[in-house]
Amino acid sequence: MKLGFALPLIGPAISGAAGLSTFCRGIEDLGYDTLWVGDRLVQPVDMHSVYPGKEQPYPPQMRRYLDPVLLWTVAATATRRVRLNASTLSTFYWEPPHLARTLTTLDVLSDGRLEVGVGLGWMKDEHDISRSADWHRRGRMLDDVLAFLHAWWTTNPVSWDSEFFSLPPVHADLRPVQTGGPPLWIGGTSEAAMRRVGRSGTGWLGVDFLPDEVADRLWSLACEAAQEAGRDPAALKKAIRINVEPGTSVESLADKLKRIAESGADEAFVDAFAPFPDLTQLLDFAAQLIAHTDQL
Repeated sequence: MKLGFALPLIGPAISGAAGLSTFCRGIEDLGYDTLWVGDRLVQPVDMHSVYPGKEQPYPPQMRRYLDPVLLWTVAATATRRVRLNASTLSTFYWEPPHLARTLTTLDVLSDGRLEVGVGLGWMKDEHDISRSADWHRRGRMLDDVLAFLHAWWTTNPVSWDSEFFSLPPVHADLRPVQTGGPPLWIGGTSEAAMRRVGRSGTGWLGVDFLPDEVADRLWSLACEAAQEAGRDPAALKKAIRINVEPGTSVESLADKLKRIAESGADEAFVDAFAPFPDLTQLLDFAAQLIAHTDQL
């Protein structure tokens, strides 16, 4: 099983590009496979949405959030081997051609190491402040964006005409390094999300707090949808996110990673922004963790 580590997009840890570059190189040198970003556009002062699996909204340090694409860019230039992914990028705040150009540029800058995790998001408050986002049509909007990205990466000139936007034929000579474009991963825990994984995704971005029977049922839906779409269900991949809470021991986290590996996951990644306020502490934790995971 591959092992990834999240960049601390949330909180006070990142204060400059030089420190972030050192951190990214350190993660790569430790032997991690992937660097992950999250995404947060805003956090309303009066927030009504609650993160799935939690009884309260985000903690106070999550009021400081950086741009995921810019963090990706620093990571791409600082590293040579690790792949880059997101859990998950909010596509709704981008005009589709702008998103396609940005992702293609990142694939070029990273020498073909970009993967793109997308999802519907859980914070309705955030959707409500966006002029382009429609909470009730967000699934159809995401399907449209995924199809458009595929068209952008596989045709040139490219054009588009859907219920959400139109694009006359345009030149797109900047081509992704990866044939067909960066792999697209899909997050979510609903039936609709899992069917989207099966129809359109490289794999599923899951979470570690789901009971095994729930995760198994969701995965079967993705495989069923892949079969119906004429895709090979065995080719679908699974990456599991672990949000590390303050006080979590390295040993207990390593045990959790071992169980995830035994469940058949292709990758797990750790987001440990909450316990550590600076990059030095975070990198030390990452070193301790990978030293306990030789068996993965």
